[in-house]
Amino acid sequence: MNRWRFAITCLLLGVSTAASAGTSYPYLSCFEVASRLHRVPLDVLLAVAATESNWNPSARSDANAHGIMQIQWPGTARHLGVSRVSELYNPCLNIELGARYLRELMDNNGGNVERSLAAYNYGPTRIAGQRQLPAGARKYIATVNGHRQRINAAAQSKARLVSSPRPHEAVRFDSSTRARRYARSLGSRVDNADFAAQRTADGSYTVTMNVKSGGLSMGDLNALEQLGWPAVKTGGGIGGE
Repeated sequence: MNRWRFAITCLLLGVSTAASAGTSYPYLSCFEVASRLHRVPLDVLLAVAATESNWNPSARSDANAHGIMQIQWPGTARHLGVSRVSELYNPCLNIELGARYLRELMDNNGGNVERSLAAYNYGPTRIAGQRQLPAGARKYIATVNGHRQRINAAAQSKARLVSSPRPHEAVRFDSSTRARRYARSLGSRVDNADFAAQRTADGSYTVTMNVKSGGLSMGDLNALEQLGWPAVKTGGGIGGE
């Protein structure tokens, strides 16, 4: 998918290129789309962005790397089909480029995430054929992995909160039509849970959630938050900071 088709996909999915006040990470929807599109784990993309730019879409390094995923200009950028450096300051497009590049590196390294991260940081030709990665690359991998651990710990903590059986988590409606519509919206956006609209003794209707055995993913949590599921907490940075 080229960068313009990716931008259209983001628009169709309702993805904003501005940071969302209701999510824990800036541009999370853009990360989710890029993760699914290029089959790169979401926590890896978020952790690389945290390491490279602290999610700053205006970041520029002394090595002439630009944007939230720090795409190097002109070499890596042109390899990925970018013709103008200004394009690297579109956050969603920059995220897609970083995910596409990581997918390429993962394919070239037999799916080995750590060697792919080293190639992302050092350049693929500088680590090709090396059994022992350079010290700087190992430090970079450790930093990314530290971010991944905090991201996953925060997601698991929130997932436990959201999926715990609490009566107030059922959303109440005075119309069966509205309740069923909300349940369908949730079901279309949340992969690892089922939703049902039920009539209560007082004649109102509630929507309840049943989490599947795999548990809620980060994407599921973001969708629940965007759709107003009441138990999802908002705000906070990496690892809930």
